[in-house]
Amino acid sequence: MAEEEKAAEVTQPLTTGEDENGEVPKVAILDDSQVKLKKEVSVLNGVGLVVGVMIGSGIFISPKGVLKQVDSVGLSLLIWAGCGLLSLFGSLCYCEMGTMIPKSGAEYSYLKHAFGPLPGFLYSWTLALIIRPSSIAIVSLTFARYVTQPFFPNCEISPLPVRKVLAAACIAVTIFINCGSVKWATRITDSFTLGKLVAIAILVIIGIITLAQGHVEHLQDPFEGSNTSPAAIGLAFYSGLWAYDGWNALNFVTEEMKNPARDLPRALMIGIPLVTICYLLTNIAYIAVVGGDGILSSGAVAMTVGDMKLGPMAWVIPIFVACSTFGCVNGLAFSGARLVYTAARNGHMPKLLAMIHTKRRTPMPSIIFMNVIALVMLIPDSSQFSTLVNYFSFAAWLSYFAVFVALIYLRWKEPDAKRPYRVWIIIPIVSALIALYLLITPFTKEPMESSLALFFILLGVPVYFIFSKYDLLGKCGFCAKFTYYLQTLCDLAVEENGVEEEED
Repeated sequence: MAEEEKAAEVTQPLTTGEDENGEVPKVAILDDSQVKLKKEVSVLNGVGLVVGVMIGSGIFISPKGVLKQVDSVGLSLLIWAGCGLLSLFGSLCYCEMGTMIPKSGAEYSYLKHAFGPLPGFLYSWTLALIIRPSSIAIVSLTFARYVTQPFFPNCEISPLPVRKVLAAACIAVTIFINCGSVKWATRITDSFTLGKLVAIAILVIIGIITLAQGHVEHLQDPFEGSNTSPAAIGLAFYSGLWAYDGWNALNFVTEEMKNPARDLPRALMIGIPLVTICYLLTNIAYIAVVGGDGILSSGAVAMTVGDMKLGPMAWVIPIFVACSTFGCVNGLAFSGARLVYTAARNGHMPKLLAMIHTKRRTPMPSIIFMNVIALVMLIPDSSQFSTLVNYFSFAAWLSYFAVFVALIYLRWKEPDAKRPYRVWIIIPIVSALIALYLLITPFTKEPMESSLALFFILLGVPVYFIFSKYDLLGKCGFCAKFTYYLQTLCDLAVEENGVEEEED
């Protein structure tokens, strides 16, 4: 009986109705022993999350975007290797930031710690409302395309309404998984990581057999006709880095790692080189089988390779790629929701999004919030892959640049801070310079996408002062009552040690 009463206390809100002064009810704030995110992410889960998020739709679509910009297979391979090296450099910087500031939320937590609440808010605003939901929507559509392809073998692209329904179903399933249990989410990511590695292994084996048979004509004079203009190389990096995007995913869930100081560097040092090797071998396989012209003319080069080499077994490629993209959607939902949760916990998002389900111990409101936006983004049909890549890459690399600068700044501002992992200082300097290059050069060739991304980021400044700093939304009695009602209805509470006061 005592245990039942204690359980009732956990789920029961602190107040009911208006208080004696007529003020709106406050949300429940429970102590750390009652409600908090569980530390269940091991180093193996970390590797699975990094590989699972990074290997999604990019390697099956981006080769065309890279090759289109640089016009030679040799330079495209160098771009892919360079993207892997840059991702590794970035991850080493994030290792230091993640172990020095062991909070979930990645860039949000680091920028807030280094530069104050406004830069942190601008990042959370950009990622939570646009970048991450759009990424989920794009990858879920890729999932739907590969799932339906075996049923429409005579069509290059399956019917759009069918793909949208399947994409929505994919997102709905990931909502259920991530809301249900942290273990479910990490195990799904781990399982589908194996599936995507099988898909890449099949493509790599096909490439090895093709080269062993003496078909090396597509690799002769690999740098002939290369376009080495700075803008073209910058845009090629954008396409390649889209495939590598997710190297920072583990930093979003630092608080749920069993031993972040030990496991975060280990997981990144294993995961990112593994992905880089897979990507290089897969691109070599594409080139060996279909050549540069074949990559440029194919809408989905992995399926083209399967059709040419696997005969009646060609259906295995779209099935395994669908597994890859589903695992990626799950990983994006898992990590992105933690940023929304962390931002809301610090007062930069509605308080409802800072709540945890008292029994499931998952940030259920933030998971639903982000994925519902992704579902809404499935409705229009005007966006194209290359346009979205340029738009989101600019926003993402602006935040990466800010984190690299923050690391250098904190080395000067807080030289004695505890740093369980310390990166060689030249690495964040080089990474910051490369990130700056990637921000500036594409403006000369594709200014529209970068300008729109910058405009949206700056639009967050007035939003911050209106809705966060002065909390006009929080002062609305209706909003507070609505939050209280949903908290009571859905069995939600706020973690006490997660509530932070905003700095002036």
